[in-house]
Amino acid sequence: MGTAKNYDVIRYDDVLLMQAEAYIELGQQDKALPIINQIRARAAASTGRLKKLDGTFPSNYNIKQYPSTGWTKDYARKALQWERRLEFATEGDRFFDLVRWGIAEPTLNSYIAVEKTRRTFLATAKFTAGRDEYLPIPQSEITFTNGLYKQNPGY
Repeated sequence: MGTAKNYDVIRYDDVLLMQAEAYIELGQQDKALPIINQIRARAAASTGRLKKLDGTFPSNYNIKQYPSTGWTKDYARKALQWERRLEFATEGDRFFDLVRWGIAEPTLNSYIAVEKTRRTFLATAKFTAGRDEYLPIPQSEITFTNGLYKQNPGY
């Protein structure tokens, strides 16, 4: 999250999920399981704040721990991706997660396909892998470096 004071704020949950992701990618998914379950336990304990005035819950929050049985590297990776999606839903990191995991194109194009039916201005929208993950480099920077910087593909 950026601020006007020119420093970034990193949540503890983000640090935990970074560590879990590193364990998963190193093939040590068993070390990632308690970390992810720690975040789920905190989320399950926080549902008390979501009660209506009459004491009932507006939704059925069914937050359980991931079991250790069937906790393969692929399953752990999917669980981590889901947890990051839930934990940082409105904080602006999702796009960068999708790019890092190499699933930006299929994820965003399936989203765009649905949204095209709802918003006519998206009729020609399409995410193109290899181009849309990056922004163009300003020409002034390319000129300043005497051509050391090369323009990103597609721009």
